[in-house]
Amino acid sequence: MTAIAQTRIVLLPPDVIHAERLFALIDESRETLRAWLPWVDSTRSAEDSRQFLAGVAEGARSGSACASWLIALDGELAGCIDIHGISKLHRSGFLGYWLADRFVGKGVMGEAAAQALDAGFGALELNRIAILAGVANARSRAVAERLGFVQEGAQREGLHLHGRYHDACQYSMLAGEWRARR
Repeated sequence: MTAIAQTRIVLLPPDVIHAERLFALIDESRETLRAWLPWVDSTRSAEDSRQFLAGVAEGARSGSACASWLIALDGELAGCIDIHGISKLHRSGFLGYWLADRFVGKGVMGEAAAQALDAGFGALELNRIAILAGVANARSRAVAERLGFVQEGAQREGLHLHGRYHDACQYSMLAGEWRARR
């Protein structure tokens, strides 16, 4: 997978050379990230991040149902974004993303998501990309809404996090809708 670049935001292919920096980002924003991301508590060292990156990179080489990138802002690692749960049969997938706290509110995620959507509706040939965000996760929902995703409804108790169920909003974007926005 090659790097995708447009402006000051660059989507980098996953590579273990970024493991220490990725872990540091997770660690510095641990409390915020853990509210909505169940994997944060099991990410306890740079080795955990290295194993994650190695697995994602291997999956990309073997044609897994996930396309992942690291988000860099002006050359500095800022977070991750992916299209996961890709169904080649239905030409669909789910967009997932996170940023370290100090990069939030700078327009980073909107630009990164637009690049990922260009790849999803372009090279990956998807027709539908969905976002699942906790009803109370205002920041994630705002990303979906700013990008023009359509809210399809709510999944009652659709997320299980830290021993509790949470309702989730489901949004979607179709390839034709994305092309019309670009």
